[in-house]
Amino acid sequence: MSFLQSTIRKRRLPSGRSRDRLLKRIHAARQVLQHQADADLAVAYQELRQQHEQESTSNPKANSQTYAGQFSDAILIQAFALGMEALRRTSGMIAYDVQLFAGLAMARGSIAEMQTGEGKTLTTMFPIAVMALSRRGVHVATVNAYLAKRDFEFLQSALTLLGITAGILSSDASADEKRDAYACDVTFGTGYEFGFDFLRDQISLRSRGTDRLGAKLRRDLFSQSEKRSPATQRGFAAAIIDEVDSVFIDEATTPLVLSSGSLGSKVDQSVYFQAKSIIEQLVEDKDFTIDRSNKTLSLTDRGVETVHQARNLFSQRGSHPSLLRPWRQYVESALRAQWMMVRNIHYVVRDDKIQIVDEYTGRIFSDRNWRDGLHQAVEAKEGVTITEERKTIARISRQRYFQRYEMLCGMTGTANGHQREFQKCYGLPIVVVPRQKPLRRVEFPTRYFKSQSEKTEAIVKEAMLRGSSGQPVLIGTRTIQQSMLLSTRLHQNEIPHQVLNGVQDEEEATLIASAGKSGSFTVATNMAGRGTDITLDSQAIAAGGLHVIGFERNSSGRIDRQLLGRSGRQGDPGSGQFFVSAEDEIVIRFDRKLASALSRIRNSMGVESRVFDRRVQSIQRTAEQSGFQMRQSVMREELWLDKVKKVAG
Repeated sequence: MSFLQSTIRKRRLPSGRSRDRLLKRIHAARQVLQHQADADLAVAYQELRQQHEQESTSNPKANSQTYAGQFSDAILIQAFALGMEALRRTSGMIAYDVQLFAGLAMARGSIAEMQTGEGKTLTTMFPIAVMALSRRGVHVATVNAYLAKRDFEFLQSALTLLGITAGILSSDASADEKRDAYACDVTFGTGYEFGFDFLRDQISLRSRGTDRLGAKLRRDLFSQSEKRSPATQRGFAAAIIDEVDSVFIDEATTPLVLSSGSLGSKVDQSVYFQAKSIIEQLVEDKDFTIDRSNKTLSLTDRGVETVHQARNLFSQRGSHPSLLRPWRQYVESALRAQWMMVRNIHYVVRDDKIQIVDEYTGRIFSDRNWRDGLHQAVEAKEGVTITEERKTIARISRQRYFQRYEMLCGMTGTANGHQREFQKCYGLPIVVVPRQKPLRRVEFPTRYFKSQSEKTEAIVKEAMLRGSSGQPVLIGTRTIQQSMLLSTRLHQNEIPHQVLNGVQDEEEATLIASAGKSGSFTVATNMAGRGTDITLDSQAIAAGGLHVIGFERNSSGRIDRQLLGRSGRQGDPGSGQFFVSAEDEIVIRFDRKLASALSRIRNSMGVESRVFDRRVQSIQRTAEQSGFQMRQSVMREELWLDKVKKVAG
């Protein structure tokens, strides 16, 4: 059954009175279970598995090879009740109705839009308890390794109590260790680790070849054991995606690419330095043009002629290294490296290496490389050791990878605004989950400035004012460069603070968790520490809760909402405000007229304007539409490649 066919058969989530009745029945079932011994819970879960298998077999409309529409209300109620009781015994927590509601949404194959701080990790237990009944493997995908480990450790005891086996993936695990993790009922890991394991399996299966005709019959006749598959994964039954918008939206244009050590033929490193020396002679708008709104660059006719003349000159001097692509492309890569790739925004330099910074999260990825010589061009620009270009041996887009699962579901605090894309690409409707407690966050109007320097000074003053009253302050930046700038200004004002700008480990979670202490100051790139609770102390609550300052508006309003969502969690007080200047990237790139208008502001402390607010919202809608079209383009390219492979194969 195809992915789209299976999504059509998913049952709708009950609403209103029928939903409330379902929740009451879950609570009643849990109360019955609380009087049973621990061992009885595992027995009850195994019996539920047998009941589910019998229902699937007896239902002629159900396909045993798909999850869609298989789980009856009776199965859901008992699975949720068992999950609740297991969590109560192992963690002391009893799920709220909103968490059960979110669990029901996911168990029915939807995205649960669950607000920040509402307990997503605990909620994951419920769709796991349902999907693991089929014994075919449930993959729980998170955005980073720390969150995967945290979720695994939090839920492991409850899963074990029910007799549900669980494993976790690590990037340095052996093939056998990964095979064991995938053999479990539930496997925790990062979304990209699942994808890369799939690509590695494809390479292994391809290199293994096919059995000779009659090989399987011969093994059966002589009772020979089946040859062990080199694959680590055992199929694509069900996946639960945490921070689903980050995986399906933010990272959708970055395909998963598996590379070998090099392209085989070693290229003289001097070619990259030759290209770098040539671009120093080129003049913008005469030899090349840059479209900053679309992030494209191209040589003019004059530029092409200059490039070829320079190449001929190098050849006459006896310097003509071998090339992997046309000479012009080396020069274009050098131009992009010089004019479009900015240090501490798009990359950082560490230990004589170029490391890529994720545009949306500000995270640093030490194992990623740009393709087609761009990475080497940036290395030449920064004067670090030139690495060999890697050969792509397998690739798949995130869309195509996750569409392989028979059932998908996920959760995030910011799904609204992308309903069409989630439905079209993944067959996933969005279910908005109400808050457990009313929102008490105060959102102040955006303040506008003529320059970034004036905006930065105003942010520092606002932070000091808030901190003096005991409020903890979290300043969210889009780039590492901005976080460094703000840190310098805070140091100059002798304000103790901590900076999070790309470190992906437990230290990040520890630092962001402490951002709720009264009077503390934290500067973080975009969503550093996303998924980690910020707990307020009593003094911070009394002072008004966490105050979030956005250094600038992001190209997606969804990312702005994610940042503000750090404040006012679980009914806590909180506040937030954005600051925008004429020199901000989103303004310069998308609306030069707005940039001109902002540059005429005379008040150094900024102004508030509903007119400017509407312009920024319009920019974000345009940028989000552009992003959607780009992701659709990636999807079309992947489908085209699939067709070409089938024809060639």
